[in-house]
Amino acid sequence: MFYRTIKDFLVKKNVNKLLASGLPAVNKEPVKTIGVLVDGIHFLDKDKLINEFKKYADGQFKVNLLVYRKKPKKDESIEYPYFTKNDVGFTGSFSKGEIDNFTVFPFDLLVSYYDMSNADLELITASSKAKFKVGFASVNKDLNHFFINTFVEKHIDFTQVLFDYLKILKKI
Repeated sequence: MFYRTIKDFLVKKNVNKLLASGLPAVNKEPVKTIGVLVDGIHFLDKDKLINEFKKYADGQFKVNLLVYRKKPKKDESIEYPYFTKNDVGFTGSFSKGEIDNFTVFPFDLLVSYYDMSNADLELITASSKAKFKVGFASVNKDLNHFFINTFVEKHIDFTQVLFDYLKILKKI
């Protein structure tokens, strides 16, 4: 417990350093690639969420998913790229290539699909090179350009509101 508390403190310190320069300006380019960062510990309907994105995407977007989860069991099959709390170091470094690839890729839209504060997820959101970031209003407001005020369990409402606003902003 003490170990996790110290690690969270140090990781949040790194998040604050990354956020000190502020978010990059939003461009007017349309969305073609979407990165979705999901807290798989508190939200278990990843398949339903991805199906909602595909429904709205209608083949015009490429959707990449990265899931934060507990360590999988040996016989468990895993469908999505994932990481655990052990894959994020004290200094904010990542020990898994999937995380590095996700943060370096310049997504047109990053959806931070978690509504509870989590230092590891916030670090990945802050480290991401995404051009436009969307998340929940209940999380650190400095992480995202746009916030949706709903609950993580209401993935249908979230995606509907998100794509309605993307149309208004002429991103799709």
